[in-house]
Amino acid sequence: MKWKNKMKRTATTTSAILLALMLAACSDNNNTPIAPTATPDTEQTDQGTIPSETLPDDTGVLDPGTPDHEQNDQGSEQPSEDNNGSSNGQEPTETVSDIIKAEGTYIGAADSHTVEIQVGDKFLPLQVDEDLQHIISEYQGNEAVSFEYVEKTIDDSGSKQLWLKSIDKK
Repeated sequence: MKWKNKMKRTATTTSAILLALMLAACSDNNNTPIAPTATPDTEQTDQGTIPSETLPDDTGVLDPGTPDHEQNDQGSEQPSEDNNGSSNGQEPTETVSDIIKAEGTYIGAADSHTVEIQVGDKFLPLQVDEDLQHIISEYQGNEAVSFEYVEKTIDDSGSKQLWLKSIDKK
């Protein structure tokens, strides 16, 4: 019996000490700040500087596309682009070539609206309209095909896209 009472007292004492340590660790030291024990590194590394005169006053974020105040005052205007890439609210103009007929090997679909067809040693990425997507879904890949496509050139940027007009298995 004495052994059980001694164990209970030891367990109680140990629990009380542990609780006191936990409370001391969680205390706020009577709202007095504790000085940091680590000394700050006084050696400065050169990471570049941001000129403060070019930062906007309201956000502190520098937008590289934003003209600074001198450019606005001099009347230089930048064409604004909306979400579809056109400037000044006008639609970009497209030039569409005549239909081009070719034969090659259907490689496969790159995504839901692009297929790849190999013609000779070139791989052509062709955009697919919704009208042809159900036909393309029947192709497995590595199949000989004859197809027709057009080349669309966007005049503003000069970029070219190939658009599939028809496709047939050989």
